[in-house]
Amino acid sequence: MTAREDHDIVVAGGGPAGCALATLLQREGHRCLVLEASTFPRYHIGESLIPHTHGTLSRLGLLEALRRSTYPVKHSVRFVSPAGSSSDPFYFSETIEGEGSRTWQVERSSFDALCVDHARASGVDVRMNAPIERVHFDGDRAVGVTVRPAPRESYDVAAKVVVDATGRRTLIGDQLGLKAPVPGLLKGSLWSYYRGGARLEGIDAGETTVFLLRGGGWFWYIPLPEDIVSVGVVDDPQRLFQEGLSPEASYDAQVAACEPLAARLTQAERNDRVRGLRELAYRNRRMAGDGWVMIGDAAAFLDPIYSSGLYLALGSAELAAESIHDALQVDDPSSTRLGAHLDLLGEGVAVIEKLIRAFYTPGFSFRRFVERHPEHRAALIDCLVGDVIGKKMTAFTNALDDMLSAAARN
Repeated sequence: MTAREDHDIVVAGGGPAGCALATLLQREGHRCLVLEASTFPRYHIGESLIPHTHGTLSRLGLLEALRRSTYPVKHSVRFVSPAGSSSDPFYFSETIEGEGSRTWQVERSSFDALCVDHARASGVDVRMNAPIERVHFDGDRAVGVTVRPAPRESYDVAAKVVVDATGRRTLIGDQLGLKAPVPGLLKGSLWSYYRGGARLEGIDAGETTVFLLRGGGWFWYIPLPEDIVSVGVVDDPQRLFQEGLSPEASYDAQVAACEPLAARLTQAERNDRVRGLRELAYRNRRMAGDGWVMIGDAAAFLDPIYSSGLYLALGSAELAAESIHDALQVDDPSSTRLGAHLDLLGEGVAVIEKLIRAFYTPGFSFRRFVERHPEHRAALIDCLVGDVIGKKMTAFTNALDDMLSAAARN
């Protein structure tokens, strides 16, 4: 291709995943360009960090900024039954010592801007309002992109590696026809924000609370800065998006019907519009090829139940950065080199997926699982904190399979 400029790595998407990868590779001496379609600050969902992001955030150099922030500190996750009975909180300190046992509930417009500013300070060329029109291929190998920064004329950028970090847009997945739904995980979501929602006391004030619904759905309740809480429902799309019923009316009815949640919102007022997605889960049949690799939500998204979105975004970015660096060191940006981390990442994601499917299995209960298998409580918390990549969890998943089989028989 005839390009106006060239870089070692072009990253499509300036969210946390794209900026983390570019920051790490820029430090290794590679010339990185991040192209973000929107302008910041911008709205984004996915506000809850889990503790195993601590290592990546530390290596990026972002922990001090998070310590200074007003983001609520998150020590635990709690599940509340439809009748209002609460599980004991799953405190991350049960399996993690020190500062890494806590994390934050982040307001995404400011957190994403923090990641962008940090990437720029590390030498990354970050351009806003620079949507990528298409990825160029020479045969099967990605060799660059066309950028169309309206209202200016489009231009081409050549690259040794193109990284898709476009989130749900799934730039390369859509262009190559790789994106597909995930059988058995057909869930939709509606969400909004309240000011003045009740919070628990002490270290529980910043916890994520999951309110379970009869029929298999659930609500998240995530405290954010400035007395705001994020409140969202995940359920069957046919229940949430009924014909003739507006998203606002459906959402308000769902909130009112969940009595334990409604009690938290007695003194609160919804202060934002209702947003929604009819289909949450998808994955790409391939996540790397010659000259390209996907990270974060551009590769796949399963479900928000364990707040794994930002963790997998940052974790996959760090793993992919290592694969890209190794590939460029030997001038071999092949699919084998660029996807060298995918088996390891996939094994960890498979554990999370098994836990997601367990959550939605009728008759299955994590409370009963822990009562029956107290020896696996620590492994369950490992999943909740994200400590699943490169870790042998066969005994835990076997016990999970046994209880799921029993639930299916009943």
